[in-house]
Amino acid sequence: MLTRRTFIQSGLAAAMLTRRDAQSRAFAGQKTTAGKAEARMIKVVAPAQHHPANRTLAQFQNYWAVSHGPLFANTKNLRRYVQHITLTEAYGGDPAPTYDGVSMFWYDRYESMSPMTSDPEMLELFKAFGTRSRAAAAPSGPPPDPQVVALFKAVLKDDAQLFDRSSDWPMANKRASVAAVEHVIVDGPTSPTMVKAIFIASKLPGLTHNEFFDHWQHYHGRLGAKVPGVRRYVQNHALLESFADGSQTHDGWSEVWFDDLASLHAAVKTPEWRALAEDGATLFASKMDIGVARERIQKDLNWTYNDWGVNAMSLEDIRQRLIKQGYAAVAADAEAPGKIKAAAAHQALAVWTAEHLVTIDASGIDARPRR
Repeated sequence: MLTRRTFIQSGLAAAMLTRRDAQSRAFAGQKTTAGKAEARMIKVVAPAQHHPANRTLAQFQNYWAVSHGPLFANTKNLRRYVQHITLTEAYGGDPAPTYDGVSMFWYDRYESMSPMTSDPEMLELFKAFGTRSRAAAAPSGPPPDPQVVALFKAVLKDDAQLFDRSSDWPMANKRASVAAVEHVIVDGPTSPTMVKAIFIASKLPGLTHNEFFDHWQHYHGRLGAKVPGVRRYVQNHALLESFADGSQTHDGWSEVWFDDLASLHAAVKTPEWRALAEDGATLFASKMDIGVARERIQKDLNWTYNDWGVNAMSLEDIRQRLIKQGYAAVAADAEAPGKIKAAAAHQALAVWTAEHLVTIDASGIDARPRR
């Protein structure tokens, strides 16, 4: 059976789901930095390592940003999606990144999935995650949207060739997943040029979650707010109900914004940071997972569908673009340009880059160029 953890790690939490409405109604409004009240969303963090064999680190970073991110952004119930692609100059620094990147996803409410399937292709795809799956009858209720299912398959296949999804032990530094609610400690503005440090943490044994969250927010948070150079500081406390299905790997994470990498490196040498670290030793388990990156926003609340320029192209233009990018097999199909144009017209052209072409309607195109 595909576990909820695997879905979240892959960023697929909204692809096949049922609602937990009672829990979602419990969240009150919160103030944004712009002063607007909006419903509090559920955030999910999912760090990952690049596939060790398929690409260099630079190639991985480019593909994740340009192809995989836009593909997954089509997920209907995904409200926001921000990538944090690790700064290469941050490796080996202090704090030292432990992942090649960190994704964050925002949803309107905590989602529960129905992962059991009888689809042979899906069962094979699940194996890429080292997950045992078993066939099952389709869940009761209306059938899922075929485009939702098609996108799920495309993203899962793309995920398996992009990230390290091996199940070889040790597993602790390969992936993580936490569903949480945000608590703003320092409510400062941000900019795309800022550097963000992400610390994914677990509580010390012996602390209850209520003790852990209370101290983290009301005492440790005040210490963090005093660190020189901090422009914004957010804590994300894990949803306790999400532990019931075994999906959580940690108890929360923090996000801290600085003007640049030099400001972050300078901050860790200050007395205020040392005081923060001393208190952290009484609060957090010793090993933290760390990301250091700039934000790359793949989807925000104003996101609109990207047709990849196809609606403005003629059928011949589409064919020539296929040939130029190396999609020779697709270009050889006389009907392919028409299929691609029809898919774009119905918002079913999920991605078309120089490395990946996917339609999620009946045409079912999932192609890569041959060079």
